[in-house]
Amino acid sequence: MKLTIAHAVEKVLFRIALREGGVVPLCRAFLELPFSLDEVQGAADTVADGMAVVKNEWGEFLTYEFPELMRQQPVVPATCPTCGGAPPPVPTQGGAEVRAPLVCDACYRGLRIGGRTASGGNDSSALMRVKKLFSGGDDEAEDPSKVARCEHEIFFIGLSLGVEQFTHATIAAQSRFPANEIKARLDAMAARRFIHVGLLPSGDAVGFRFPPGLTYPRPHYARMSDPGLGATADRSGRLRGLQVTPVDAEPPPPPPKPGLKIVITPKGKRPPR
Repeated sequence: MKLTIAHAVEKVLFRIALREGGVVPLCRAFLELPFSLDEVQGAADTVADGMAVVKNEWGEFLTYEFPELMRQQPVVPATCPTCGGAPPPVPTQGGAEVRAPLVCDACYRGLRIGGRTASGGNDSSALMRVKKLFSGGDDEAEDPSKVARCEHEIFFIGLSLGVEQFTHATIAAQSRFPANEIKARLDAMAARRFIHVGLLPSGDAVGFRFPPGLTYPRPHYARMSDPGLGATADRSGRLRGLQVTPVDAEPPPPPPKPGLKIVITPKGKRPPR
């Protein structure tokens, strides 16, 4: 079966609801998938029927609630929600185990490559939504893949800071994306209640805050920033742009220096001074 955004988001939403008590912030599902927040919301909205799945737009954060799963806790299958196969082993970061991803490496790579439509291209409706959200109505729509990369980098950096609130400058200082683009993304996320915006305790700047309880370990983010790496690959390195570069990698050899070539012209053939 060809994986699509709609199928992947539905399966991930239901699996998180099973595991975490029936209430799923949109950002929680977003962190399990290689898509933009807008794409995840578009697919999640098709799942919300107002009865079995209720979209809650009135809380501090946009969430999807499963009333039946809030009342009972069925057994959670230990499988990948999109293919039914074995999920990745629990990855480690700095020698300690971190949260295991839901979607297996094979499905994640498949979704990155061709999940936006059944044919693998960009969904025109997703392009239009992203255009309206981020380009202010300009004729040129942004590629949802680029938007997804920027948003995932914001979440990776922001959740790695260890602070409750952060400014766009804090993210931009560690991101490869321009500061104005980081600010535009954060403002758009806050407008849609994906994240929260408010004044810092000092009252002199605007700060942003993620839903509580979120984590985005480096092994998870590496699957988004480098599709060649699986969730259990070694990532004991530093980020370089959107890729992971091991800190102990051998530096490339310096380019060879051009040899010194001395040419002696016979006295009789020298040009006049």
